[in-house]
Amino acid sequence: MPDHYQVLGLARHAEAVVVKAAYRALVSLYHPDRNPAPDAIERIQRINIAHDVLSDPARRLAYDATLADTPPPPPPEADADTDADAGPDTIAERWQIAAGFFPEIDRHRARLERLSAHLADEFQLHLLQRRQYADAAAIADRLRVEFLGRHFGTDEAVLAYAEQLLLAREVDAVRFVSQIVSVLGRSVDADSVREKVSQRFPRTVDSLRKRALYARIAHQGDGPPDRQALHELVSLCGGVVQRPLLRAGGTLLLGMHDLKFEDDEELRQFVVRRLAAEFG
Repeated sequence: MPDHYQVLGLARHAEAVVVKAAYRALVSLYHPDRNPAPDAIERIQRINIAHDVLSDPARRLAYDATLADTPPPPPPEADADTDADAGPDTIAERWQIAAGFFPEIDRHRARLERLSAHLADEFQLHLLQRRQYADAAAIADRLRVEFLGRHFGTDEAVLAYAEQLLLAREVDAVRFVSQIVSVLGRSVDADSVREKVSQRFPRTVDSLRKRALYARIAHQGDGPPDRQALHELVSLCGGVVQRPLLRAGGTLLLGMHDLKFEDDEELRQFVVRRLAAEFG
């Protein structure tokens, strides 16, 4: 049985809009009128069949049921006899080529992926289909705003708060905000939303505070490190900063480790490195 998701280069959770975008991108590549490859007709037939199944909700549901016990296939092995002049066959290969010339598109995609894997896929396919790589920043921002607006209304403060929750991976709190907006309307007051979320999910307050403090110390200017922000962030992460009287430097007590630092800048750099994977 053919894997229609593999034919379109999609994950099995891809949303309908992503299926449609992938189909359009592949048709533009492999339509026999544009692609002289010997297998173009066969390839476009497979693409059309895959799209027919995955774009129809009922047929896709039935097809997914047949895949329920089937793990996703591994990436296909490169064929040693493949024509060296053939173009890239997969979305991943095409993206790698594009990122080689426009490395910033990887950064934009990574940020969108932290909001939604589907959103990142949509961005990737949009660029590959329309080749608007120089406009990647504007396209990413437009998709981000549209995505947030679909789920969290029109109030800019609510949208900013929802984005913070998404970046902090506070999934339950995000769902609650979406429910509030769907029940009360798309212009619900942001302060009221924050209050209700904080009451139901108290730990989100610390989570968002840690992200804000990390951003402050990680992206500061040329001045001295913000000692107060450093100490508060360390404290929220379960650590303690001990400083000797009348002398620079000190010791960071973090779990079972005692880490010496010579000055605030050395402490800042350590904290930024230690928390980069979580907040960077």
